[in-house]
Amino acid sequence: MAFWKGKIMNALICSHGTRGKNGLRMALLLAALICLPLKNAEAQDARLEVSASVPAFLAATEFDLRFTIGSAAQPVDGLFGISFELHYSSIDQIELAAPLVLENIDFLQPDVYTFIRHEPENKVIYLAVSRKRGAAGQDGAGLLFSLPLKISAQAVPGWNTCFTIRNVFANDSTGAQLPVQAGDPFCLTVVEPEVEVVPNPFTPNDDGFNDGTEFKRDGGIPSNWVIIIMDRSGRTIRELRNGENIWNGKDSSGQLVLPGAYLYVIKDGERFVRRGLLGVVR
Repeated sequence: MAFWKGKIMNALICSHGTRGKNGLRMALLLAALICLPLKNAEAQDARLEVSASVPAFLAATEFDLRFTIGSAAQPVDGLFGISFELHYSSIDQIELAAPLVLENIDFLQPDVYTFIRHEPENKVIYLAVSRKRGAAGQDGAGLLFSLPLKISAQAVPGWNTCFTIRNVFANDSTGAQLPVQAGDPFCLTVVEPEVEVVPNPFTPNDDGFNDGTEFKRDGGIPSNWVIIIMDRSGRTIRELRNGENIWNGKDSSGQLVLPGAYLYVIKDGERFVRRGLLGVVR
């Protein structure tokens, strides 16, 4: 940069001294051109991406892994076929169809061959899709296909896995390789369903209306959960176990508690699930 600064200053001095205003303008233009960053003339490769609608799922949720090719800014030119490896960090909490199938084959339609093979010992799924002989390549961007999967009903909240595309090979109708790069890994996590506590506050006065508060959760309250009710000093006054999900406003001895605010804590073994406040009104 010091070298270019010296050249620019020399040009300015010489032009101003020998050619007047026109020379000065030319030197300034030269200086501006030299200082401009060079634009990368090479077009960036199209990318093959893996994703899903959201990165977090409840247990027993069905979802699709989506594989998309290119974008408006980085389209693919003349795609005829593509193959790649899908590696994963863990799949023990995901249920796979038998056999695995590809759905929503869109970008290379209407007439294609597909290939899929799973090697669980290597934690990899081999995938490929190709147009049939005689067809032309496809330009642009879009959904290649989707792979339907399901989170196990016994999946533990907090479990996660990542899917990574490797060894992409894309070709045109002549068999020539096309420049397609693997996109970023996609990671998903199993999350805890939302727990709703209704009504809150409630009125345990045996009038048949809002006499208890219920802990609601999609799929029900698991039998291994413990719902602990505590007073403001942190003293436990009641525990709900074995799937019990309604508190009637009574302590462990069967006596109605005093009106006021109470804390509830939900635990799954040693794992904290949720906490919140309950209001008891008379």
